[in-house]
Amino acid sequence: MSTTRKNGQMPLDKIIINKKRILIVDDEEAVRNLLKQILEREAYECEVAEDAEKAIDCLSERLFDLVLSDVAMPGKSGIELLEEIKIKYPNIATLLISGHADKKTASSAILKGAIDFLVKPFQRDQVLISVSNCLRRRALDLQSQFEVENLECIINDQTQDLLEANERLNRILNSTVEAMSLAVESRDPYTAGHQQRVANIAEAIAQKMDFNDEEIQYLKMAGLIHDIGKISVPAEILCKPTRLSEAEFNIIKAHPLTGYNILKGIDFPYPLAKMVYQHHERLDGSGYPQGLSGDQILMEAKILAVADVVEAMASHRPYRSSLGIDAALDEITKNRVRVFDPDVVEICCYLFRNNELVLS
Repeated sequence: MSTTRKNGQMPLDKIIINKKRILIVDDEEAVRNLLKQILEREAYECEVAEDAEKAIDCLSERLFDLVLSDVAMPGKSGIELLEEIKIKYPNIATLLISGHADKKTASSAILKGAIDFLVKPFQRDQVLISVSNCLRRRALDLQSQFEVENLECIINDQTQDLLEANERLNRILNSTVEAMSLAVESRDPYTAGHQQRVANIAEAIAQKMDFNDEEIQYLKMAGLIHDIGKISVPAEILCKPTRLSEAEFNIIKAHPLTGYNILKGIDFPYPLAKMVYQHHERLDGSGYPQGLSGDQILMEAKILAVADVVEAMASHRPYRSSLGIDAALDEITKNRVRVFDPDVVEICCYLFRNNELVLS
């Protein structure tokens, strides 16, 4: 049975079940062939194009699930191709590749809609993981879009209970936040689960501090995506098993600002973007990126700061083994008042030492 487009787009239900088809765009024939070979061995259906113009021709003729494109090509660049895809074919996932670990290029690609960014030379497993995560992120986005369209139809066709509609929208929002969290953690397999654990710690602390249910919901969302800015950091820096250089650490330190820039345009009912922006600030002004102090820092950000430090110290990292929860609690206790909010520290220690909170 043939499938038709409507206004240049495929119906969402057809897109979701369609066999995964990938368009590979690179001016180097060897790279195109290597990527095609890697992906076809995993049962993906692949086509290739040597430049952006030929890629646009392919996109006008057939439906693709993912476009995997080089950044630097003769004629239109991969970034320009990405911009055109997002306008004409917004349901297609995009993954960009570059021969340079350029933070500015990576940030531009992510902010303009690319789901992931790989640096040449890449490993087979890196390609497969990134492609899989891009397609999984796309499926989540399509499912959310499908639910939104269904919700609009329901509202237009019949009177719907307001509470039910609100619950549906909350599920969509939660799914979107979870997809964003997944996109970040797919860049660094060594810290998979970090954001979820930080969110869980922050939620437990907020409950003890008598936050209301909605405040807790949005604090937990902030915890789930507090490191979203790291999506622009090259993977080799995130996964580096040795001490970072000063230049590399400066790239890492830019992630709260990048996260803020990604989130600031979303109209959340609570200042979620600022929570993400401030989660590395410290009471004495020694934090980053703004050097805020005291009451200049949101209480939610103070909670995230403690949760982030405790989880990081108690978990394994590529450059060190876990230091354990006791060492983490000793660290925040030693620095309470000066660096961390004393009330937050007290509640966090109480929760762990009374087994009301356990890292899993």
